[in-house]
Amino acid sequence: MGKKSKSFAESEERLTKAVRESAQEIWKAGLGAFSDLQQRARAVEGDRAGHVRETVDTLEKVFEERVTRALHSIGVPMRQDINALIERVDALSRQVAELQAAAKKPAKKTTTKKA
Repeated sequence: MGKKSKSFAESEERLTKAVRESAQEIWKAGLGAFSDLQQRARAVEGDRAGHVRETVDTLEKVFEERVTRALHSIGVPMRQDINALIERVDALSRQVAELQAAAKKPAKKTTTKKA
């Protein structure tokens, strides 16, 4: 049983690494393309430069949306997912600290008067 879970963990780790590397390569390729377009936009003057900048902005937006969709479809958590988990862990940590502090306090002695 332990062997199966170790094998599963290793294959999951390899898959995660491969996905991360693929995403980085996609991102680098996109950044390279945008860098090239930006350089071309700087070289163009007047109204054409404004049009090129608009095109670059549009392409950048489309690229970001597609990368986000691709990463989401393969199960890579997004920034908001990670932030939500961080907030939840922080809240749980505070609750644990409060419970530990309450457990360390001595119980109040209740005295009953004898008649």
